[in-house]
Amino acid sequence: MKKNDDDLFRQQYSVEIDEEGYPIEYEDELYPPQEEAPRKKKSVLRKILVRLLILCVIVLLADLAILLYSGQLWFNEPRKKDFPVRGPVMDNSGGEINWKAMSKQNVQMCYLRATSSDSYIDDSFEKNWESAKRSAVPVGAVHVFDLKTDGKAQAENFLSAMGELKGRLIPAVEISPSIVKRLFAPDVNKVGTNLRDFVDTVKQACGAAPIIKCSSSAYDKYIKGEFNDCMIWYESLFSEPKSDVSWTFWEYTSRMRIEGFEKSDKYLHFSVYRNSEADFKKLIIN
Repeated sequence: MKKNDDDLFRQQYSVEIDEEGYPIEYEDELYPPQEEAPRKKKSVLRKILVRLLILCVIVLLADLAILLYSGQLWFNEPRKKDFPVRGPVMDNSGGEINWKAMSKQNVQMCYLRATSSDSYIDDSFEKNWESAKRSAVPVGAVHVFDLKTDGKAQAENFLSAMGELKGRLIPAVEISPSIVKRLFAPDVNKVGTNLRDFVDTVKQACGAAPIIKCSSSAYDKYIKGEFNDCMIWYESLFSEPKSDVSWTFWEYTSRMRIEGFEKSDKYLHFSVYRNSEADFKKLIIN
């Protein structure tokens, strides 16, 4: 074919021509592709199944989140037969406590946050502390420790707020500073000295060293190996306390709800006592 004829042929038939003027045949044209309808159907079905699976996972995660938030499901669930004594720590966010109603719950102890630093007193403490004298539930007081303030001055504030301790549980001091407070805290030795002054002052006044309630980070930084005369109240919300911690109380959840106080829709932190009920009664000051 002449060149002009070749160009005309390409324009009319949109095919490639070899040097001799013949159409070029490719292997794919000799073997046309098979129909892909079945493959497309499988692909669509696979997409539907994947989407259903993703939807199921989302629903399950949402249900799990609701159960955790409501406190119906938690990471720890100490058995009643293993830990017969348990109860909350309460403060003014719960309001007034009805001790008679409280005693009908699954509560065998209760601690009230009383003071913080060298001057603060919880708004609800005095009223709840006084009415607790008529309670069947053993009650104790907690001081929230200020890392920067003199330990003896903090102890005097605490002791003044508690008054007579006969019939009360051994008092406790809570050292669970937030991240911000840890960042601006004095050095470890200064905090340790303040805490030791607090412990010794309370011990001299009530005849027993206060229980130290602490987060895992505070335990590792300030308490471990330094306060062997104090019982440890260890906070571990997502697992059992570490095996190298000799704890007496274990705070195991922050999502417990019970009746018996003014704002009973509030979630409470709950703890268990490690030993028997008979041993627990020895913690009541006579």
